[in-house]
Amino acid sequence: LKDIVHRTLRRDVKEFINYRERISITQEFQPSPKEIELYESVLEYLRRDDTYAFPLAQKHLMQSVIFKLLGSSSFAVGRTLEALIRRLEKLLENSKVVDDELYEMFLEEYENLDDEIDETEEDGDEEINEITFEDKIAIEDEIKQLQSFLLLANSIEHNEKGENLIMALETGFGKLEELGANKKALIFTESTRTQKYLFDRLSQEKYAGRILLFNGSNNDDVSKEIYQTWKEDEQNIDKITGSRSVDIRHALVDAFASDDFDIMIATEAASEGINLQFCSMVVNYDLPWNPQRVEQRIGRCHRYGQKHDVVVVNFINGSNAVERRVYELLESKFKLFEGVFGASDEVLGTIESGMDFEKRIAEIYKKCRTQEEIEHYFNQLQEEFKEQIDERVKNVQSQLFENFEYSVIEKLRYTLSETLVFIEKYEKWLWELTRYYLKNKAQFIFED
Repeated sequence: LKDIVHRTLRRDVKEFINYRERISITQEFQPSPKEIELYESVLEYLRRDDTYAFPLAQKHLMQSVIFKLLGSSSFAVGRTLEALIRRLEKLLENSKVVDDELYEMFLEEYENLDDEIDETEEDGDEEINEITFEDKIAIEDEIKQLQSFLLLANSIEHNEKGENLIMALETGFGKLEELGANKKALIFTESTRTQKYLFDRLSQEKYAGRILLFNGSNNDDVSKEIYQTWKEDEQNIDKITGSRSVDIRHALVDAFASDDFDIMIATEAASEGINLQFCSMVVNYDLPWNPQRVEQRIGRCHRYGQKHDVVVVNFINGSNAVERRVYELLESKFKLFEGVFGASDEVLGTIESGMDFEKRIAEIYKKCRTQEEIEHYFNQLQEEFKEQIDERVKNVQSQLFENFEYSVIEKLRYTLSETLVFIEKYEKWLWELTRYYLKNKAQFIFED
């Protein structure tokens, strides 16, 4: 479409439109000893090559999903463990692999699964059809191991990360008050089970009755009630399409825009196709590894029409070296969290697909066991992306001056030199003014 469609980027019109800044806040937390034990135990299990719980064709993909759920909540991990145990029990019962609900459970828990399957090559291994006596013994041992993990997960009543969310909201809302913005927060999580946990936890605080959920199904009681009321409102007659999935999204956005709700807890279903410019705070409770998905999330609020600077809160596990380095890359190399424009097209354009970046992170979780290994791998990855980003920016600048007419280039150069002269003049005036007012209070040293 490039011959008939011209895409105007934010930076192209920054002289004419007052875009708002992104203000980054980092919320670091320390998991409890039980949470750390659960994390490390499941992580070591996922590193094994001899597991039976996963369909071989999707083993790497599902393991990658669990790596992410491990950083989300113990409740998300617990549900996943239950599904893996059921699959193994059916495997023993039938002495062969049968169709089961494991995939459906993963899709319900982690709604972005279908998109990732489309971009992930399936493993070449063939599925097991019949199990041997040795397989049976190994499967029984694996079930016992997973049951011990599940018992540990179920013993964890509160997550330190969730408790820190309450503090992060107070900090963020305080900043919004300074900015004069509405006290509204859009909270993103990777897991529907974590989403439900956060709803219940925040409902125990002053936010009770003022929280919305937004996900792929929107089947909770609050959403159903809002949808029914929205349909019955005569003012919405022109908005109704007849598609429940479309109309309920409109209903939830309208409800969030009202004075009745302060918080929307969303899965990735809310990262595209909705305009939340009336909200000025985005909370990445679970931070995606994919830079493009992070940019999409923030773009729900940080967009044209936003009247206030947007506060971006990112949660970081202080005891997780991989999570910390992922954040550093997203912040320093992809520049996602601060500034007027966030990640530029030149930077995001260095990766053909964010899935490539995700695969590299999953590889780190699977292979790196020591702090030294993690640092070495990330240093390589960071240097690789630095070269790609620098080359991309250089190519864009080259194309700019190759395609602009000479008169335009000269105008840009003239504007730059004129601006420098203008700044220099004001610097001299400031210097003279300072000397005048401080002549009896300070000693001025003049260098040749």
